[in-house]
Amino acid sequence: MIQIPLALHPPESTIPIRPARLSDVDGLHTYCWPARAFNSIYDLVLRAERSAADQRGLAVVIAGKDNIIRGYGQVMAWPTCGEISDIVVAEACRGQGYGTAIIQTLARAAQRIGINEVEIGAAMSNPRAVALYRRLGFEDSHTMMLNLGKGKEKVLFLRLVLQPQPVTEE
Repeated sequence: MIQIPLALHPPESTIPIRPARLSDVDGLHTYCWPARAFNSIYDLVLRAERSAADQRGLAVVIAGKDNIIRGYGQVMAWPTCGEISDIVVAEACRGQGYGTAIIQTLARAAQRIGINEVEIGAAMSNPRAVALYRRLGFEDSHTMMLNLGKGKEKVLFLRLVLQPQPVTEE
């Protein structure tokens, strides 16, 4: 029997998720990252588009027919593993499964481009993110002190092997 982590299940089909594009930067700035510099969001999406073109990553947004951006996330291939990062869900949309859908989309994309393992980080001051990542099947790996914009804080990195693992009987 194969146990498939929740992160590798298909995302909820009713959540409108698609690849990010530069035309999303205004919406990301308005709805998801109002305190972040516009140019840093532009640079982030531009790098993600280039990585997608090189088959080294993917960035996605959640945007309905109204084209209001409700969430963003990206995965990048690195020499030792992939990295899922910059996950954000608009404050008004949290708790609706958008973060889960973003991570599921990115983990499955990482598999398709040949990444065997992904890592994701969460500030220890964000227990909701840590709980979500663990629920999706990520396992604690290591911690680091990083400056995430408000001084140094402890960040927990979690990892997920993208190949399904056999369930063992105990």
